[in-house]
Amino acid sequence: MEFLDVVLNRKTTNGPFLPNKVSEEHQQLLMKVAAAAPSQFNSQPWRFVLIEERETIDRIAEISGSSMSKVMSEGTFFERYKKYFRFSRQEMEEQRNGMLFDQLPALLRPFTKRVFTPSGQSLMNTLRVPQTLGEENRKLVAGSPLLIGRCWTAVSTGQGNYQPFIPYSAWARRWKICG
Repeated sequence: MEFLDVVLNRKTTNGPFLPNKVSEEHQQLLMKVAAAAPSQFNSQPWRFVLIEERETIDRIAEISGSSMSKVMSEGTFFERYKKYFRFSRQEMEEQRNGMLFDQLPALLRPFTKRVFTPSGQSLMNTLRVPQTLGEENRKLVAGSPLLIGRCWTAVSTGQGNYQPFIPYSAWARRWKICG
């Protein structure tokens, strides 16, 4: 398979992950690819954290789900991202940017016209849509056999070099650090 075939035919899913552990070999490959991401001056000022510990993944899943419920119920999620949402192919063609939501979950379809209005937000809250979506988000994270996090380790000084930013040695004692 050619590189462009991979890029152009990739799909994102919010479905469940396979329950299998991610092998050490595949973890190293993931880190090698992630560490090669482009950055200013090709410095890659980040490190990665791999989390396999079930208790930690479950705790992160709880935080992720409750955070999603909160930003959805407060309306801050829609306020922040509405400029990127497209709900029809026609709108996508006209704007030529953003994310096309042509396969929305059934729970959200009635709200596409009103989602960015106060009455739409109120109705979604009454029907507990934010809690439902938060729970779906929690389950998605909890179902992952491996979490990958990124830690910035330096910031640009604007002079062509980087200064240390966040020490990650404390993380290294608890989790596998790669990058």
